[in-house]
Amino acid sequence: MNSWFYAHSGEQKGPVSEEELARLAASGDFNPTKDLVWSEGMADWKKVAEVPELNLTRSNNPTPPNEAANQPAARPTSSHDPYQAPVASSYPTPENSGDDLPEIEPGSSPLGITECIDRAFTLTKKHFGILVAVWVIYFAISFGLGMVLGVIEAFAGGGVNQPDFSSGSSTFPGQQTGPSTGGALAVSAVTNLISQVVSIFLTLGITRFGLNFISGKPAEIGMMFGEGSKLLRAFGASILYWLMVAAGSILLIVPGVYLALRFGQYQHAIVDRNMGVFEAFRYSSSITQNNKMNLLGLGVLLFLINVAGAVALCVGLLFTVPLTWLAWLLAYRWLQHGPPALQSRGLLKDQFGG
Repeated sequence: MNSWFYAHSGEQKGPVSEEELARLAASGDFNPTKDLVWSEGMADWKKVAEVPELNLTRSNNPTPPNEAANQPAARPTSSHDPYQAPVASSYPTPENSGDDLPEIEPGSSPLGITECIDRAFTLTKKHFGILVAVWVIYFAISFGLGMVLGVIEAFAGGGVNQPDFSSGSSTFPGQQTGPSTGGALAVSAVTNLISQVVSIFLTLGITRFGLNFISGKPAEIGMMFGEGSKLLRAFGASILYWLMVAAGSILLIVPGVYLALRFGQYQHAIVDRNMGVFEAFRYSSSITQNNKMNLLGLGVLLFLINVAGAVALCVGLLFTVPLTWLAWLLAYRWLQHGPPALQSRGLLKDQFGG
């Protein structure tokens, strides 16, 4: 017997049996003509009338005597209609979030580790070309920038000269004759800062592409360079995040791992929902409820998959890097929406054929 999730008054609830849905309809806590339902195997949320196996009718949920007179002739359709996109959490889904599924109660759906990996494998196999192109561009820019900054550091750090006894020089082998050590360290600090800022900028962009891709929204390579408005927030959040994790790890390894798992979705939240620093941390803490061990298990498996890709003469990384990246993004969507997040929908079918 199928278990059903249902959306009522802008909130998602369940799972419940068909008999429980009928009882809820009779009591007025579920409206078969308006409210949406979803069960495993369905591609998207639907009204009861569109689900043949559900035998629920309006007669189970009669309109109160005074309700009909107060109802408008037609309920207007808008992006804020709770029956079109009900939201269960206290975080309303913004229009630019990149996804339109209803959110589940945080922690109510155990993360499907193998399901996320299987879905990521399917997507990577079907769309290998575009995914590899995105990552090739990412690494090419990172590698190129690293080389340029390395050259700058080399010039700024000076060279090592051999001793010149003919001129009475007191310089010995291994003694630096270029700029002062303090100057070299300053240059190194600046180049490292530039490297980190560019890395975060590219990560924000590739995250935007990936979230749109798995959600069936328009996804273009140019999105890699379109998240600059969130850079400052992401940079500040990154500093706070790693300070928290480092502090937890210094005390004991376990607190560091716990903090990493609890707040690790902050960057996804900044990109996906345009949140501020502390709001993103709170959101990550909310959606990871009851799933920290599952996230840890997924992270370990994804690490081992990339190790296997590296062992295969590093060629395997061309496949495993996109696969593990998509699996982690799919896990984020699962934490928000449950199993429906893995269903193929929207422009993913039209734009990429999958």
